[in-house]
Amino acid sequence: MVPSAVQIRSLTLVADGDGYVVGSPHTAEYVEVPELGAKIIAWLQEGLDVAECERRAADVAGEPVDVADFLTVLDGEGLFAPPGTLPETDGPDLAGSFRQRAGRLLFHPAAWVAYALVGLAAPVLLLAVPHLRPNYQDGFPFSTQLLNILVLSVLGVLAALAHEGAHVLATAVHGLRSRLSVTRRLYFVTFQADLTRLWSLPRRARYAPLLAGITWDVVILSVALLLQAGFAEQLGPVVVRLLRALVLMQVTAVVAQALVFMRTDVYALLVNATGCKTLWATKGALLRRYLRRATPDDERQLAGADPREVTWARRYLWLYLPGITIALVYLFTFALPSLRFLIELCVAPIRADGLTTPAAWAGLAALAIAVVPSLLALAGAARSGYRVVLTALRRRRSA
Repeated sequence: MVPSAVQIRSLTLVADGDGYVVGSPHTAEYVEVPELGAKIIAWLQEGLDVAECERRAADVAGEPVDVADFLTVLDGEGLFAPPGTLPETDGPDLAGSFRQRAGRLLFHPAAWVAYALVGLAAPVLLLAVPHLRPNYQDGFPFSTQLLNILVLSVLGVLAALAHEGAHVLATAVHGLRSRLSVTRRLYFVTFQADLTRLWSLPRRARYAPLLAGITWDVVILSVALLLQAGFAEQLGPVVVRLLRALVLMQVTAVVAQALVFMRTDVYALLVNATGCKTLWATKGALLRRYLRRATPDDERQLAGADPREVTWARRYLWLYLPGITIALVYLFTFALPSLRFLIELCVAPIRADGLTTPAAWAGLAALAIAVVPSLLALAGAARSGYRVVLTALRRRRSA
């Protein structure tokens, strides 16, 4: 298969460590190729035909090189978008768009300086002003528990959208698209921005989009603390209670980003800083080898992985295994009992009066906003766990 000139030009090529990352922002698929593969792509993008590229590649390699087969492999990896789906002109997906202009404004170097200055207020105020520090009571700003559930759910959704929206806009600065979706990490419901297209950027340029979410989390936290510190009387007790609830949620969100075993932003920063490209897959293969449950695919993964990647996978297991253990303990000692109590709290007014009172409708809304997403995430985690156990049993029987 020989792709068209437009398909070839749509490929991105970025030096990364000892190899090159080649991909297409139009398909969001990226693979690593050696230096010779990068040279072949560069020659094709210059307009050379396959025969000339094969001649040059043979001179470099000292043996014949099948460029057509190389292109077939790239096509099999999904790098070539159908010709009709490609833009008429070369260039990033969002060049000149409103999203890119907004991203350039909100993530201009001057904006980053402002974020850093505002963000410093959070640790300073939390350390210097004891009454601003959050506690568990801030999770219950109102006397009505169902109202607490609704308000905190809405605040949580808005804060999560701000976090992921920061990723989207910081990625758009480079003319790249990022898609928002609702997903789960373990059994936690979360929003997620698809940052796959960052692989088309040099490693240093990826840091800003990866840091954008945490940055806005800290800025929101600082603003909420500054408003409490300077304008508490003017704002009134209700707004102050809401601000305290927001502070509690943002502190929790920032701390949660350090849980790298759930592939958080800190995990993405770790991958970028170490230059790893298949850390998650290598970690899984290594773990199954240690448990003597490695599959042929796992052995191929480990055999083909860079030694440095395997070394980092071993180090990552020291974070992953304790993290999963803590998450499971949290699930059975806190999350499941709390969810049961929450369901009983929501259902009680509906059972008592049907959908004839404000409390009953509040309970129904709380079920839809807070309970149902949690149940769906738990069901997804249970299905994943069931598949793991079932696969292990099948391997044991066949051994």
